[in-house]
Amino acid sequence: MELLLRLLKPIFLPLLKLDLEPPHLPEGSSLVRSLKPSERWLAYRYLQTLFGFLNQFIGTGIAVIALVAKLKGWGLLIALGIFAVQAFVIGLALVTTRVDFELRHYLVGDRSLRVARGAWKREEVTLSYANVQNLEVTQGPLERFFGFKSLTISTAGADTTPGAENSHLVTLVGLEQADEVRALILGMLKEQRDSGLGEPQHLAASTSGGLSIARLHEIRAAAQALRQAARS
Repeated sequence: MELLLRLLKPIFLPLLKLDLEPPHLPEGSSLVRSLKPSERWLAYRYLQTLFGFLNQFIGTGIAVIALVAKLKGWGLLIALGIFAVQAFVIGLALVTTRVDFELRHYLVGDRSLRVARGAWKREEVTLSYANVQNLEVTQGPLERFFGFKSLTISTAGADTTPGAENSHLVTLVGLEQADEVRALILGMLKEQRDSGLGEPQHLAASTSGGLSIARLHEIRAAAQALRQAARS
C-alpha cells in the first residue's frame, strides 16, 4: 500500500494545497521533545478510512450489477466510470490519511506545547503549561489492539464534549509512550509553577531592573510583623 500511495501522492498533493513547513514553538520556549504518532496509529487510520467506504462500495456493486443486467454494454461502460470515480475518491482519502500522518507533529517545550495536525484543514494549537488543568491518558479497545494511546490536555475554558473543537483542548493521538509524555509534561508543569507561578525561571529569580521575588516576600513579611506590633 505504501508504494501505491507514494505513486499517488504527486497526483493528489496539488489538490490539498498544503503548507509543508514544520511547526515551531513560540518565541521564548525551548524544545524538550518532538513526537509523532506511531506507525500503528497510521495502520489503524488506513483501516478506518477503508471501512468508511465499505457500505458505499457494497451499494455501488449492487447498482453496477443491475446496470449491466439491464443495459448490457452501455451498463458496463457506466459501471467502469462509476468504479473509476470511486477509486479516485478512495485514493484521495488514503493519500490524505498518509499526509495527515506526515504533517502531524507534537512539540513539547519547556513552557508550552504545540500541536500541528490536519491535511484538508491545517491547524496549529499552542497550550501554555501555566493554564493546564488536566492531562488524561485514554485507550479504547481498538487502540489497545493496535498498541497505542491518546493523551488529552485541557486548560481553563476547555469544552470536553465529545467532538467539540476549541483552542483550550488538544489530543495527542497515536502515542505508544503516552504515559511517559504525561509524566514529562507534569514534571515541567510542577517545575514551572514552583519557580514562580508560571513565570520562566530567569524571571522568577529577579524582575528586570527591580527587586527579586524573594526580597518582595521578605518585605511583605516585615510589613505584616509591623502591623501586628502596632496592634499590640
